[in-house]
Amino acid sequence: MSKAILLTLGWICVGLGFIGIFVPGLPTTIFLIIALWAFTKSSKRLRNWLLNHKRFGPILRNWQEHRVVPLRAKILMVILQISVVIIVQYTFDNLIITFGLTIILVAVALYVISLPSKAPEALGKIK
Repeated sequence: MSKAILLTLGWICVGLGFIGIFVPGLPTTIFLIIALWAFTKSSKRLRNWLLNHKRFGPILRNWQEHRVVPLRAKILMVILQISVVIIVQYTFDNLIITFGLTIILVAVALYVISLPSKAPEALGKIK
């Protein structure tokens, strides 16, 4: 993928993540993770900016270093997924679409839930 496309994708995801702070139901973290990926492949400066951001830096560093998804984010994700399935069924009234969407969302939920919720303690730390 070209650097320009990755930079554009990164900035779009940063924008969507920012909007997600204020719009209920629109995720923030996943867009910032995608932005981090795009910036990692295209701009060291922008990657460092995201990783050192006052609010999002710790979450993104935990993701990058340990694949950590906070418990609160997991719970919110499952609630939003259930809401989406209900809305899709109500909107389309089509069991095939609802079933297909449910299978995809359950697979995503199982993967995310299987990830750790906290970063491992520092090695060599005395308890």
